[in-house]
Amino acid sequence: MPAVSVRLARAAFAGMVAWVALLFVRLAVAPGPAEEVAHLVLLAPLVVVPLLVDASVPASFGSPPRALVLASWLVGPGAWAAAASLVVPVGPLAGALAAVWLLSAGSVAVWALAGALREWRERSLPPAEALLAVGWAMLPGGAVWLVLARSGVDTGYGELVELLTAAHFHYAGAVAAVWAGLLGRTLGRSQVYAGLSAALVTGFWGVAVGIAWGRGPVGGSGVETAGVVLLASAAVALGVWGVVRAGRFEDRKAGLMVAVSGGALTLAMGLALWFHVGARLGLLAPDVGWMAARHGALNAYGFALWGALGWRRLRPRPSRRAGATPPARQASSATA
Repeated sequence: MPAVSVRLARAAFAGMVAWVALLFVRLAVAPGPAEEVAHLVLLAPLVVVPLLVDASVPASFGSPPRALVLASWLVGPGAWAAAASLVVPVGPLAGALAAVWLLSAGSVAVWALAGALREWRERSLPPAEALLAVGWAMLPGGAVWLVLARSGVDTGYGELVELLTAAHFHYAGAVAAVWAGLLGRTLGRSQVYAGLSAALVTGFWGVAVGIAWGRGPVGGSGVETAGVVLLASAAVALGVWGVVRAGRFEDRKAGLMVAVSGGALTLAMGLALWFHVGARLGLLAPDVGWMAARHGALNAYGFALWGALGWRRLRPRPSRRAGATPPARQASSATA
């Protein structure tokens, strides 16, 4: 396991250097909101995903499976290819480069789903482990939308909506579910947690379907509105729970990182509620550009980045026994 952890940590470090460098490069997208969203999208493969994959696999759990080893080798090159796809003009080359990230994301999903299936067959699958698997299974969805945005295929949605959907799958889908799954590893058996986990996933897909129907980031369909309310409510509750739980971690630095992340998630999803239902309630709702600069930044920089750093440092261990409560010291004192 140490070799896998080192490989993923190096990928995240190199990815952060690359992401900062790209802030000074003109991306091959339309200026304005599309470029801001593109930078947000890139932070996920370059930095957040390698850290969260490492956090999802405790170092104490023996030799890594082959699927994980393969994924750890592919994540770095895939992230760099995703970055390159946003530097070259839209077309077959950009689409092919983005497809490399799709391959990497698929390898992570295969590893997570295979592990969850194996655990389910051997004993049972606790909600936290199920949510982790579901989160990683949604990662290829973000990669697919990045491929569509960069390949030049006419989907009828336009570049901005395609990039927003890629961001939605990366952050509101994969990262949020993985974050919540890691939080669940530090908790005992809880019906409330299981319900919030189900609401988080259901709400995510409601938003995705609503955007597809409306063919825009504010489609206005009832499905999208219901999805936003469900997703945001579950995310806010889990974010607050994360802040409270983080105060009990023995590793104070990790606890602070997770608390910042949970607070950012709470604020970001509160803005999402305002954005989608504010106008219906007679409130002045912000536009897409304003949301990309604030809601998107909170999700990427506040929630995802700080959460990935905190959970990677903490590395909460799942219980060996299905449904058993993880020891508090085990969950709070583990460090990377």
